[in-house]
Amino acid sequence: MDFQLSDDHRMLQDSLRGILARHSGEALMPALLEAGVPQALLTEAEGGFDGSGAAVALIFEALGRAGASLPLIGTMIGAAALAQAGQPADDGATIAFADAEPGTRYDRGVAISVDGDRLTGRKTMVAGAEGAAAIIVTTADALWLVAPDAAGLTVRPYPLMDDQRGADLIFEATPATRLGALADFDTVLARGVLAHAAYALGTLSAAVDLTLDYLRTRKQFGQPLIAFQALAHRAADLSVEVEQARSAVTNFAGHLDADAPLRDRHLQACKVTLGRVARLVAEESVQLHGGIGMTEEYALGGMIRRLLAADTAMGDADFHLERFARGEPAFA
Repeated sequence: MDFQLSDDHRMLQDSLRGILARHSGEALMPALLEAGVPQALLTEAEGGFDGSGAAVALIFEALGRAGASLPLIGTMIGAAALAQAGQPADDGATIAFADAEPGTRYDRGVAISVDGDRLTGRKTMVAGAEGAAAIIVTTADALWLVAPDAAGLTVRPYPLMDDQRGADLIFEATPATRLGALADFDTVLARGVLAHAAYALGTLSAAVDLTLDYLRTRKQFGQPLIAFQALAHRAADLSVEVEQARSAVTNFAGHLDADAPLRDRHLQACKVTLGRVARLVAEESVQLHGGIGMTEEYALGGMIRRLLAADTAMGDADFHLERFARGEPAFA
């Protein structure tokens, strides 16, 4: 497997770094859309120009490192699913991906049911649902398209842990269009898992960099904290774990288009590794910072929240470890 970025990917990486250096907050999403970054997340057949594992990984790692919380993963999943189902999607429009269900772990179709072409039930923590041009909904065995102004749909918004806006969706015999069986979209869903993992990688890299900078500048007894051997060893362990996580993301990205059984094993291994490293980095970074690590005003707090949110998205480490151990597919 070739681990080197192509010339096109290096150009994409440079362009993205420039955008992230110049824009933040509400101005970032329009800048990414104008630069065509979302199209790099889709294949030519889906209306984009790349869609490779390498492109998905480098884009979301950069967004994670920059602390950018955007409804881009749902838009990527939705646009790819609509293209695969032969449905048109508006360029630049936000698409919400409704997957998690209240009162369940990661099982689908427990809190939502299907009667003909009508959905009844609930979805929760749907990022970007407010103002979305379309909503993609998972049920037990299928993917559905719901219009944001569909009859019987109630959107109850609230802030999410990762600084995005999310919502609970309540369906009461809401009309929907069936896009196809869930199993037919496993590659699209795998791309979403890769995006969450790469985002977590960028975030934990930033958290470790911030921690190392703190240890190098904060002094006790006239010496920087990093000069104390016990703290230096803990900091070194964190750096090693980040490289383990990077290897897992790179390996998964390289197998994104492999046959489903092989791809799913790498997907599950990546999710398990990222989840374990994310929790370790969250705990160690806070401890090494002392009290400042717990304050909302300091950047580390937001990083930790985004790390934990990325771990739970589309199945946490424990969920995927169980499926890996039983030899089960990722999305059945």
